Amino acid sequence: MRSVLVVVGMLAAACSVNQDPASDAGPPSTVASTTTEITNTTTTEPPPRSSALVRIGPARYEFDAVCAAGGAGEIEVAVTGEDVNGLPVIGYVRAFLGEPYVSLQVGVGADAVLFEPRLEGTLPFELTDDGVTFPEVDFVTDLDLETGEFTPAGIGAVDVACVDFVRTLPPIDFG
Repeated sequence: MRSVLVVVGMLAAACSVNQDPASDAGPPSTVASTTTEITNTTTTEPPPRSSALVRIGPARYEFDAVCAAGGAGEIEVAVTGEDVNGLPVIGYVRAFLGEPYVSLQVGVGADAVLFEPRLEGTLPFELTDDGVTFPEVDFVTDLDLETGEFTPAGIGAVDVACVDFVRTLPPIDFG
């Protein structure tokens, strides 16, 4: 029993020893510390711009657009951009009850291709809250205005979202 008391006494003495490293008489220890600086970054997105999406058959073109409100439900739109091959593309959209029209020129000079609607029938369009939609356009190329002959290019659509409007469109050079 005496040996049990000695063991208990030794354990009690060991537990009562101060384990606080700050109370050691030795030199102070250095603790590496890292400071993480949190930077509050704000990304500024550019303001929304007027845009147009034109589909001709399987081809899809996305453009920046300039919209002009002509009054009494008339909207005119000029579009510019590039096709997938880097060729310049310009276009014109006119949503007007009298003569709606859509055209898109890909390329410049003698190699340019002009897409426009067939002459037969009407060109239906819808004015939306923020622009105009031509849900179905029968696009053609090589349209001869005197004979009416053309080369089919494909059924497509035009969707224009106008964020703001100008008084008049900038000049459109189909060069």
